[in-house]
Amino acid sequence: MKIVYPEAKIFQSLIDAIGKIVDEVAMTATPEGVEMKAMDPAQVVMVKVWIPSEAFSEYEVEEEEKLGFNIGDVLKFFRRAKKGYKLELGTEEGGSKIEIVLEGALIKRYVIPNLDVLAEDLPDLSNLDFKVRALLLASVIKDAIKDIEVVSDTIIIEAPNTDTLEFKGLGAAETVTRVTTASSALLELEVQEPSKAAYDLNYLKHIAGLTKVSDNVELRFGTDMPLLLKFSILAGGEAEYVVAPQAL
Repeated sequence: MKIVYPEAKIFQSLIDAIGKIVDEVAMTATPEGVEMKAMDPAQVVMVKVWIPSEAFSEYEVEEEEKLGFNIGDVLKFFRRAKKGYKLELGTEEGGSKIEIVLEGALIKRYVIPNLDVLAEDLPDLSNLDFKVRALLLASVIKDAIKDIEVVSDTIIIEAPNTDTLEFKGLGAAETVTRVTTASSALLELEVQEPSKAAYDLNYLKHIAGLTKVSDNVELRFGTDMPLLLKFSILAGGEAEYVVAPQAL
């Protein structure tokens, strides 16, 4: 097995988002692409990353292989890479070792044990009837979270009509980030029925790294329904971040 990803820093951001909720992850590589999945112990949030084979500059995977690793350990290596470094992943010693190569002005090589990490079996959300779908700039989500965390640990998302999407924080003080279909920041908005739901901001803060690898984010939710955020990775692929609702 040998795969080469053109931008190590993007891969780092994806792994970092997963590392906010679990310590270890199993990366599954098949001839079609690479997948990583995780759910936090409290089962409040889950993350799924999919990178198709064509997004890699080199991709040699003849059959399914699993790479299990401690996320904190791997991130120490990735932080040694500068922007523009490419990432090479492979296996050694019959698959018992993982080889990580960061190549740029310098070539940095690391070898770690291939851990036996169980791949998460995540719930299927395809049958959920989300009442709201929006496509907006990823920076809107990032800025709204930063504003709300000053006043509250809960973010309230509301689509009161077919033209407006709001992100609210309510505490001793209040803050509202509002985007409308007249704004260039809100690219699409579909509202089957007015909806409102609350989510734990402590989990949503973990998407900061994902906003670095995607210009736009697709948002789906409904009253008292999970929040689904889908990021289209600039270099190819997608990352899904799902958060369970809180009581309003």
